Amino acid sequence: MTDAAVSGQTHPTWATGEPRAEVPRPARSVDRLAAIVRLAVEEDDSSGLVQAAAEELGRPLGLVGLAGEPLAHAPDGSSGRRALAVASAVARRIAMGPPPGWRVVTIGPADAGGGLLAVGAGRPGAAGGALLDPIVALLGEQLLRRGLRRDETEAFIRRLVSEPVGVQSARAEAAALGLALPDAYWPAVIGWDDGVPTPAELDGIGRAAQRRVHGSLAVALHGHLVLLYPPGACGSDVMGWMEQIVSVARATVPALAARAVAADQEVAVHELREQVARLARLCARRGSGPPVTRARQHALEDLLSESVAPAEARRFVDDLLGPLIAWDHQHHSDLIRVLEAALDHPRHDIAAQRCFMHRNTFRHRLGKARDLLGDDLTDPKTRLAVHVALKLRRATAVAERVVPAGRGHSADHGR
Repeated sequence: MTDAAVSGQTHPTWATGEPRAEVPRPARSVDRLAAIVRLAVEEDDSSGLVQAAAEELGRPLGLVGLAGEPLAHAPDGSSGRRALAVASAVARRIAMGPPPGWRVVTIGPADAGGGLLAVGAGRPGAAGGALLDPIVALLGEQLLRRGLRRDETEAFIRRLVSEPVGVQSARAEAAALGLALPDAYWPAVIGWDDGVPTPAELDGIGRAAQRRVHGSLAVALHGHLVLLYPPGACGSDVMGWMEQIVSVARATVPALAARAVAADQEVAVHELREQVARLARLCARRGSGPPVTRARQHALEDLLSESVAPAEARRFVDDLLGPLIAWDHQHHSDLIRVLEAALDHPRHDIAAQRCFMHRNTFRHRLGKARDLLGDDLTDPKTRLAVHVALKLRRATAVAERVVPAGRGHSADHGR
């Protein structure tokens, strides 16, 4: 009896006529598992590992971060995309659990370094769940290692935008982290009207920004999200990118009303700290304008906040807007916002949109605001003074003193 007969192996004959031993299935599985381990150890990108794991398991896989942001899926088709959607729905709590035949497994630590893996039904004859546990462990180790590296990178970017830096030392530190630090970035800051997102939500928004533009950076700083656009772009590129990211932010946390302020041009690396601080200050002021603005659009408010003493600001605002402020306090209305929108946007249809009102409602409330002020806003000097008072009120965040409705320029003034 031949050795082949003893081993039970078959020997197909190839074109050369020489027999070649077929590798037994257990050996092939060990080789593939070894390849999966190498991918987990040598790569930080989960795409290759998820692809190899899906092929070995015979199941579609979808990997997302804890905020639901996509990380990898396989195969690259409808079943892989469905796996990604299943994982994202569970992560975002859109679904209470996976659909029948699916599993969703927590990967790694329960923080920004972890994720969720959706596992679909296996194909007939697939090896199945025996390898799932080691693959989950390998993904967890990979995400943990990548999370640690990302933490180091984020700490570096945070220092870059908030501390004095030496360009040469910063460039050396960036190279050690695998970053190519250019001479300048175009910075922008995203802020929120009604709270602060969770770290996982901020992380997901930042990742979305970086996926859209190669070489861009994002980091959370004191409740804001600082974005750095790589050099070589024009202003329309930056603003278009910012509008996309603010849309992502508003979809991620709709209740917080995200908005952004972008610099007017590229900023040298050693000047980022000062510019980012200014953008964050401008972004902290609520307004009725568009969700993304340039710093120059806030130039008047910036000047007023730095130049006018609080007592003088209060007196000026009271004199020009006192009756309107009193009316809003007494009637829980917002005629101040209507008036500012009308002065910001000469076209009333656009101003009404900014106030989320029907045009007729807007016109009615604007007429009420004019009556309360008692001023002829067709006079250029009066209109400018009222407009400046509105900007000064926001820029200096003056404590409003509620005055009687008859105060100021109304018909009862002087009683």
